[in-house]
Amino acid sequence: MALTEQAAAWISTLDLRTFAVLLLIFYIILQLSKSSSKTSTENHGGASVDDEGLANLGLGAMPPGKKLEIALDPPVGLHWSNPEEPFPFETELCKGSYFFFHPPTDGRAFRGASGGLDFAEYFRGKTRLWELRIQFVCKKPLPCKDLYFGVELEDYVHLPAAAKRVVQLSVAAIRQAVGGVYNTQGDDPAKAIPGEESEKPTIVLPLWAFDQFIITQPGEEVPDMTSPDFPEYGSRRKGRIAEYIREMDDLAANLGPGPTYTLGFWGNSRFLDVMSWKLRGIPLVTPFDFEPLIGQPPVYAVLYCLTPAEAGRDGKAESRHLNSRKKYMFRAAIWNSEKRVTQELFERLTGLRSSDRFLPESTERKRSKGGLVKNIFSAMKDPFKCCSGPPGVKCE
Repeated sequence: MALTEQAAAWISTLDLRTFAVLLLIFYIILQLSKSSSKTSTENHGGASVDDEGLANLGLGAMPPGKKLEIALDPPVGLHWSNPEEPFPFETELCKGSYFFFHPPTDGRAFRGASGGLDFAEYFRGKTRLWELRIQFVCKKPLPCKDLYFGVELEDYVHLPAAAKRVVQLSVAAIRQAVGGVYNTQGDDPAKAIPGEESEKPTIVLPLWAFDQFIITQPGEEVPDMTSPDFPEYGSRRKGRIAEYIREMDDLAANLGPGPTYTLGFWGNSRFLDVMSWKLRGIPLVTPFDFEPLIGQPPVYAVLYCLTPAEAGRDGKAESRHLNSRKKYMFRAAIWNSEKRVTQELFERLTGLRSSDRFLPESTERKRSKGGLVKNIFSAMKDPFKCCSGPPGVKCE
């Protein structure tokens, strides 16, 4: 039996879709682990944002403890895991809200406005370590029916030949066992043709990568994503994989304006401990620390539809998932609060900018010690600074 067939046979003994998603995540980690220090410095050089920096940006109300921090595309500020309410999002194609949560890291339990979800109680007795819920309505008909969910990177990452071979075998086994996976390391910028669009590192699955979906027709009450009864709603994949895939394919084919769509994802979370930044539950591999591997954050969680391909210069239809073909329904840059992005990248991803209006009082007192003349000169140098600060800052 060939190595790929042996791998596929082993995968088939597990929950196939769960293991497929696990391999996708592991592949991204493998890619990041091979990123050279030079590449990291060029792309993400500079000091990381710290807690004081977040407070200076008016984000001192963030919950304490370890968490994931999230920046949406297009930028709308900074979000985080275990929020008191789902965060809203909006793209060109849809608008809605999302809810990412995990067991509390600060001893805090949360109950929503309707009695709601106790984070600690919800995960008690479950193997999953976190959960993502997305709820949205389409603003207009989708320009395509091929929907994908997974992760992507911003920059190309060089991989040695041995690592490439491992990736090829893993992806081949996934395709043989479950099908549907799209994987690319992306286009090497060193080999790029001037003026031609390059593909980003991407690994995604069809919409059945989600573990649960609910369709709510107009006029019906939409499910509360913070409800402890949420797992009982709609259709779930567990124990009915073939039927679930058919249902998801039908959903993707008919996705459009009118209904509210709610999706739940937790399938690979028992392997991916984002709070301790470790892989878990994989024989002979785990526990495996992300820290020496992950390189510089973030990783992007994406849900997009892929527009039909046009013929390339060679007359063949374009098969790559180019950004010009991706129409994002949801795209979020994600990092751990203990492994933050640089100040420059943070500002680009969130749209937030440092402002003297957010400096701590102690810093303001230190500045005033510079003397009256120095303060007057500073004010004359930039008289409109307050008017160019973050939203909500009133000019006086």
